[in-house]
Amino acid sequence: MLDWHTSLLYWITVARGRQFRPGASVAQVRAAYAELNRRFGMLPVDDVDTTVLTIPTRDGAVMPAHLHRPANVAPPLPVLLFFHGGGWVIGDVPSYDHLARYFAHEGKIAVLSVEYRMGPEHRFPVAYQDAFDALRWLQAQAATLGLDPRRIAVGGDSAGGGLSATLSAFAREEGLERPAYQFLIYPPLDATERFPSRRKFNKGLPLTPELRTWFMQNFFNSKADASNPWLRQIDAPDPAAMPPTYFLAAGYDALVDEGRAYADRLRDAGVPVTYDLRPTLAHGFVNIPRIVPKARRALRESITAVATALRQ
Repeated sequence: MLDWHTSLLYWITVARGRQFRPGASVAQVRAAYAELNRRFGMLPVDDVDTTVLTIPTRDGAVMPAHLHRPANVAPPLPVLLFFHGGGWVIGDVPSYDHLARYFAHEGKIAVLSVEYRMGPEHRFPVAYQDAFDALRWLQAQAATLGLDPRRIAVGGDSAGGGLSATLSAFAREEGLERPAYQFLIYPPLDATERFPSRRKFNKGLPLTPELRTWFMQNFFNSKADASNPWLRQIDAPDPAAMPPTYFLAAGYDALVDEGRAYADRLRDAGVPVTYDLRPTLAHGFVNIPRIVPKARRALRESITAVATALRQ
């Protein structure tokens, strides 16, 4: 059964007319998502130092980034390269700062949260190119920043998890070292919509077919983008070469089937995988842990496990 805190929040949202509507503008949905994170996201923590950085991209632009470090932890630190969720269209680093800082605080690791470019201003594949450029920059600059270049994890929620899985699968094709670890939170891993859960969980939940279509309309150039290997990570070649993985999944999620299949494929190839299914939670739970105790527990337990694995 769906967690009652989540269900209550959804029905309050509907009663107040604040649920997603297909005719909404990008600015409206971005503002609503920022407000959701502000009101219901992780509570702030104090014992984390934050540095604002910029990361160059291959086309001459720069990406803002926030580097969070736990106070009083000696370098070199393991680091999580983190990409926020939001369907490659909404979300930003400031809205996710409390979550990224919490990961640094709870895991006693550094977290580099990156402002990759999104649609519709920058359509596919720019977000993915930015993610590769962020990993390239971090691998080159880690030692200078007091970070351990041998212990770089990639991770993120939803779209950010999809970016992370692409980095792990195709880093070598981009001339990069594979990440040491990946932390995937209910990512999209197959843009072809072939898995049953994409049709099963289509009402009364955050990630509806209408919202997924809206994301695609604002991110894809055409339907042909869905067949790009970067968006079908579940079929990526050489699964045995993938890094150890912590996969945090939600039971009430249109993406749950492809996530389970992906975890099984890596495990069958001999990759160490922790598949952590939270059966009563829904897609988007990282955005509402302030009012959903089970979401807080999932985030605490998962980042603790990820940080422990990075230190080994």
